[in-house]
Amino acid sequence: MAQHNKTSAIGGKFPSYGGSVSYPPFFPQHMHVHEWCEVFCVFRGDGYYITEGARHKFEHGRIFLMRPGESHKADLTGDEPYDRITHHFPASVVDGVDPERRLLAPFFDRPLGQCNVYDRSVAAPTGIYEMFARLHEKKANEYETELNTRVVLLSILAEIKKLFDAKLYITPAEKTEQIRAVIEYVNRNLTDDISVDSLCEKFFISRGQLYRSFRSATGSTVWDYILTKRLHMARSYIADGIRVTEAATACGFGDYSSFYRAYTKKYGVIPSADDIRG
Repeated sequence: MAQHNKTSAIGGKFPSYGGSVSYPPFFPQHMHVHEWCEVFCVFRGDGYYITEGARHKFEHGRIFLMRPGESHKADLTGDEPYDRITHHFPASVVDGVDPERRLLAPFFDRPLGQCNVYDRSVAAPTGIYEMFARLHEKKANEYETELNTRVVLLSILAEIKKLFDAKLYITPAEKTEQIRAVIEYVNRNLTDDISVDSLCEKFFISRGQLYRSFRSATGSTVWDYILTKRLHMARSYIADGIRVTEAATACGFGDYSSFYRAYTKKYGVIPSADDIRG
């Protein structure tokens, strides 16, 4: 999916990650996080979607939500093509009509990896699928195309908010309470000095079991998960105007050079507010 910054025809400069329809071939994903909200609908696929310790089986019409910093990974297990429509957007897209961001409650007002999946049985009566089909329609010019995308997206968010308020989300098909406790602990103490040994001692789990269970639950090793989350946090701080060195220290990087190397490897650019703001 092409990702780029552009100048909005109807609202200044903002990071506009447009949606796309995905068709085979689909390249396997590593566990990752976004700086934007994401909503997507699966049409075909054989496998599971892994998010913060929860595994949800792909089913036709199933809708998934991800908030900034929420780890996720597609785990494909068969030969069936993986087709979905996905849309990334900044939380600020709702500010013009919803300055309190109540429409984004289904993204933010819930625990990590939970209450963020909706089945076709509850989504179909809302007209969401017809809205998805109109989300990326090309209009007569860029202004009208972007206006259409925003209007349709707001309509989708309004319908999802109704489903969320009615608690019509589904629970994970598979979950392990012990490893969820580990994930929650890591996120609460992300900037502390966390080690595999300290986690094993705290949760009475062997190193081998922790490695296996954590990778199964998140699609990542323990350290890669921590590093990805810390880098995302630092990038958010930098975008908010915090000095790069201060952001690195605040996010648990004791050595700036190691932060610099990890950041440039992850994002392909040196850490700076100008890069993030586009």
